[in-house]
Amino acid sequence: MKIFINAKTEDVCEDLREILSEFAQDFVLCHDDKTQYDLGGCDAIVVSVPLRSEFGLNFVSDASKLTAAPIIVLARADIADDVQRRIRFTGAFVVEKPFKKSVLQNALKMAVLAKENINRLEDEKKELSKQLDDVKTIDRAKCCLIQYLNLTEEQAHRHIQKLAMDTRRSQREIAEDVLRTYLINN
Repeated sequence: MKIFINAKTEDVCEDLREILSEFAQDFVLCHDDKTQYDLGGCDAIVVSVPLRSEFGLNFVSDASKLTAAPIIVLARADIADDVQRRIRFTGAFVVEKPFKKSVLQNALKMAVLAKENINRLEDEKKELSKQLDDVKTIDRAKCCLIQYLNLTEEQAHRHIQKLAMDTRRSQREIAEDVLRTYLINN
């Protein structure tokens, strides 16, 4: 696991690296807001606000757009709720400072698990959308077969299935061929 740590000073970065060392072997430490880093290869991002030249919420916002890695923001207890409200659109987790080592470690575990679950759900959503699109295309092709060949719905469905099996192609591909044939020619 690779963790990007952004904090006001090098000492804070090193302290956070020590706390999180059991989760990662690779760290990128940043204590200079002006430096641009590639966040693409990072598995998690930890930001201790305020940063040196800005509070840090702009960095969090930008990071959330550049990477799918979970983000944990460390903020003083008196401003933690306000920070969470201001960055809620980023999906970042806020941990109140001061914190126990175990709290940050658990927050990192939960953030990574939540991101994995979100990624899994997004993959499932894409697969379901593709299946729905396939069904719509096949249904449109069946309608063409019903209209132009005077088949029943069952016959049209069987026709598409049989062609798919005989040609070792998907029903979607056969349906697209049917649509090209009947919708372009008529």
